[in-house]
Amino acid sequence: MKPTLTALAAAALLTAWPATAQAPAYADSLRLTLNYDGRLIVKVLDVRVEQTVRDGAYTSSARLVSSGILALFKRLDQRASVEGRLRDGRPEPAVFRHRNLGGRSVTASWTGSDVTTQAAPAYSSLGDPAATRAQRAEAVDPLTQVLRMALTPDGRNPCQAGTRRFFDGKQRYDLDFVFSGARTPDRRERRVGLTDTIGCTVRYREVAGFRRKPPEQRGQGLRGAVTVGFGRYGQGGPWVLSSLRAGTRLGDAVIELRSAEVAYR
Repeated sequence: MKPTLTALAAAALLTAWPATAQAPAYADSLRLTLNYDGRLIVKVLDVRVEQTVRDGAYTSSARLVSSGILALFKRLDQRASVEGRLRDGRPEPAVFRHRNLGGRSVTASWTGSDVTTQAAPAYSSLGDPAATRAQRAEAVDPLTQVLRMALTPDGRNPCQAGTRRFFDGKQRYDLDFVFSGARTPDRRERRVGLTDTIGCTVRYREVAGFRRKPPEQRGQGLRGAVTVGFGRYGQGGPWVLSSLRAGTRLGDAVIELRSAEVAYR
C-alpha cells in the first residue's frame, strides 16, 4: 500500500500510547464501518474501512476503488486486511495483507523479533536502502494505525504531536503530526454524527524501502503538509478520520467521511 493520498486515508494514526493512559470503555467491544469519498476536482475514489474488536483480538479491512473519470483511465481496486491482538488495550498486528487486483499480493507478518514479508510476484528490489529489522519492528501497518486512532486513550486525541511509524511489507515511512486545535463540526460532520472535532497538520517522510531519488522527489507527489481533521462518533465514542486535504501537482486532493456506522457489544 503506497503512502500516497489513499494510503494516508487508510493510514491512521496514533503510535504514542502512554503506559498510564486509560483505554476507552469500548476498547474490547467495537464494530466500526467508515465510507469515504475522494476528490481531485471531481470524485475519483471510494474508500471503505471496517474494524472489529472483540475478546482481546481485532480484524480490520479496507478497500479503495477508483470511480468517476479516474476509472476511465486507471482501474484501482486495492484491498488490505490485518488481524492482531490488543495488548493492554493497544492494537498489535500479527498479519497484514494487501493487494491490487491484477497486481502484486503482499503479506507482512509480525513475529515479535522481526517483520517478514512474502510477495507474489516477488519484489525485484526491497528499496535503496531496504528497511532494516529495527525499522520494520518499530512500525505497524496502516490499518492497525487506523484502529489505534479509534481507540485513542482517554484524555488524549489522535492529533497530539508525535511521529507515527508505518511499514506495509516493503516501504517504511513516517508521518509527523502537529495538533492545530479544536474546531466546530461542519454540516457534513454533524450529519454523520461526529462531535469534538479537531485538526492537525501532517508531514510525510520516506524512511526506507523506496527507490533512491533526490530529496525533492521523496514526497509521493504531495506539496507541503497535509491538513487532517478528526472527530468522535457521538458523545465519547471512537475517534475517526473526518477529512484529509493535500496539495498535489494536479490541485487539491480531498478525502471526506461520507458515512459511519458504530456498534458496541
